Amino acid sequence: MADASIRVLIGEPEGHVRGVAQHVRSLQKLGYSVLYVTTDRPFQTLAADFRELGVDSDVIFFLDSISYVNGQQPPQRPVNAMFLQSPTMLEMMAMRTEQLLGRVGERPFVVLDSLSALAVYNGIPPVQEFSHYLANRLRTNGVSGDFVIKDNQTGRDLVDKVSGFCDSHLRMSDEK
Repeated sequence: MADASIRVLIGEPEGHVRGVAQHVRSLQKLGYSVLYVTTDRPFQTLAADFRELGVDSDVIFFLDSISYVNGQQPPQRPVNAMFLQSPTMLEMMAMRTEQLLGRVGERPFVVLDSLSALAVYNGIPPVQEFSHYLANRLRTNGVSGDFVIKDNQTGRDLVDKVSGFCDSHLRMSDEK
């Protein structure tokens, strides 16, 4: 089993979806099975945006914590999505993430988008604690992950808080 690596992905708020889509597409090309934890955009919106941007969203497993909040949960649960009631359910999010690792396929890779959105709902200290816990659980399971942080004031505060337990930082590109 390869060593697990936890990275912070820093992205510009403008062009965020394009940048993260490009990143997920590159993970797919490397043969990873992506578990995408969305706390920022509903599953249906994100999957449609990804398809338009050339990402095979049908093979991504989504853990969506935002659709319930804004009333956009699909009437029938798609086979590649699970829904949480709220982005404030950090313990449940961590537990479901770990449980889903075995369902996403070989070579799982977690993308959590975004810690910045979680901080809006929960505050920075709980998100720092959550991300530290999740990073350790992913490492224990031999799974790499990327924690997305938007480059805004909240994001810069978060980067300072989570840098100590992440292995590296990567600035996302939003090139077309």
